[in-house]
Amino acid sequence: MTRDKGLDVLVEAFLELRRRPATRAVRLCVAGGCLPADAPFVRSLQQRVAQAGAEADVAFHPNLDRAAKVSMLRSLTVFSVPAVYSEAFGLYLLEAMAAGIPVVQPRSSAFPELIEATGGGVLCEPGHARSLADALESLLLDPERRRTLAHAGHTAVWRDFSARRMAERLIEVLGHTSARPQRP
Repeated sequence: MTRDKGLDVLVEAFLELRRRPATRAVRLCVAGGCLPADAPFVRSLQQRVAQAGAEADVAFHPNLDRAAKVSMLRSLTVFSVPAVYSEAFGLYLLEAMAAGIPVVQPRSSAFPELIEATGGGVLCEPGHARSLADALESLLLDPERRRTLAHAGHTAVWRDFSARRMAERLIEVLGHTSARPQRP
């Protein structure tokens, strides 16, 4: 629950969706690590939501344990962490896709590669709440596309990013490394 993860962008996208007739009933579930230093930022977003009259449709869940996180992920329709910094990977995307949830991410950092590798989501413009809202709306209003993306992401994560697959790849790399002639 930090500025770097784009939580303020997500909140603004949510408020934009509430202004649109087709997505007026949208709800937002916010979860993640929240350190004491993050609390003022989170409170400011809670105040922003309250000022917009949307507090009944937003739930903040800081510092969930694994079981609660899995349960929360499975309750979602769409997942997004619109990070505004150079995210090196985004394990949380694989977690969401493993739970069968399509993702919407900014067209930056590692996100385009992950979306391409999995087929489990769509991209939006980085740091732009309206672009994020447009991408979210397109999925919220298209259940068949959501199902297609969710299935593709789920399948790809379990096929290509599982612990078993990572171990197989490590063995391959080690096999290639040990087969090389050693330099004196």
